[in-house]
Amino acid sequence: MAEYFNGVKPSDGFYVKSNYNYTHVHQDILISLYTPLIGTDAIGVYLYLSQFNYHNEIEAYNHYTIMNDLKINLSSFRDSLDLLEGIGLLKTFFKTNQQEQTFVYMLEQPATTEQFFNDPLLSVFLYQQIGKARYISLKNRYKDKSISTTEYNEVTKSFTDVFKIPKLSELEHQDDIQIKLDTKSKGLDLSDVQFDFEMLELLLNNHLISKEILNKQTKEVIIQIATLYGITPVEMKSIILKSITENQTISLQDLRKHARSIYQIEHEGELPALELKREKPKSELNDSQQEVDSLLSWFELLDTTSPIEMLSSFTKSEPTTAQKRVVEDIITREKLPFGVLNILLQYVMFTKNMQLPKAYIEEIASNWKKLKLTSAEEAYHHIKKLDKQTEEKKKERINTSNNSFKLKSIEKTPEWLLKQKSSEKPKDEQQKNNESNAAFEKRKQELQKEMEAFWKEGDH
Repeated sequence: MAEYFNGVKPSDGFYVKSNYNYTHVHQDILISLYTPLIGTDAIGVYLYLSQFNYHNEIEAYNHYTIMNDLKINLSSFRDSLDLLEGIGLLKTFFKTNQQEQTFVYMLEQPATTEQFFNDPLLSVFLYQQIGKARYISLKNRYKDKSISTTEYNEVTKSFTDVFKIPKLSELEHQDDIQIKLDTKSKGLDLSDVQFDFEMLELLLNNHLISKEILNKQTKEVIIQIATLYGITPVEMKSIILKSITENQTISLQDLRKHARSIYQIEHEGELPALELKREKPKSELNDSQQEVDSLLSWFELLDTTSPIEMLSSFTKSEPTTAQKRVVEDIITREKLPFGVLNILLQYVMFTKNMQLPKAYIEEIASNWKKLKLTSAEEAYHHIKKLDKQTEEKKKERINTSNNSFKLKSIEKTPEWLLKQKSSEKPKDEQQKNNESNAAFEKRKQELQKEMEAFWKEGDH
């Protein structure tokens, strides 16, 4: 998607649109809640672009305007757009033809304070960024302090109680007018995040918990929590079991609390921080570096992909129920990380003609658990090390075999053909000494030639 941005030119046109009506409330939220996360430069670009939306410009501005007004280059502008897109405040659209290319920057409505503080990712990242005292101060600032109406009875009249309903015939010939309506913030875009709910449902089923407990809202929260804390389906199963209420539903508040507690225990009380992901352009990497990066990306993919999903992709077919059971048993018993188990399964399929023998897999899994392998990269290098050792032993056996062959050949060498010792001659051969010297020499030479040929064959 991002490749075309590398070629954006100052002369490229742009439009700005918005899906909501900007107010001072939005400005306050942007400055106090979003600025600590993405910085003043990105928020400044957002506020700057908003001016172009007010006038509904028919003709596009070009990027020279941005560069001149903000005194920045297009690279810095692109960096700010990345931050705005990532945090959910901007969407970018692109169109090109032979003459020109044009962009549309769609300003998205910021989250409301209630949405922001209830969002598992945004609230945790803000807490980590500004600290406990400032976080509590901001949360109290936006707390609803108005009078509660829960103990009151509503007596408001409806529209039809007060007004007459107009006849439809009076409205039929009116022109259609399109009015821009405010839309609620959709929060962070996690649509490309994959979580193995099939594995989770399988694990919960072992505890007699129906998959119906995972409704749409619960799945959305699970994806948010899993993304924030790096939680696997196996770990999520344990968290869910702790979060089930008496009514056999999942308490989303408990779900978040238990996930946060587990993360803090494993990270000495720290919470995850918002980090930028920077990638070097491919042109800046040599072939060797690209190969290394490709391998690292493969490891990262295996570390975050469930074994069931990996098998489906690897074999291009749905894993059998027996195969899923084997994977589930190993995950439950050995608790191997996804990356390690994925390498194990691929290794077994390569060595066993795409088969997955249960006993063989369990034996390797048990051994790898003892070795405390924690990632796909570690498992991969372990296999490479084993292959190298196996190859060296194979060469050693071949060399030993060759040496043994030569030694045996030397032991079998008929020395009596090279040296005729009078003490070793039997009586019947002594009688043959009367043969002519010429015949003896001739026979001796023939035997020597045969021996030379034998040695040459033995050397090979």
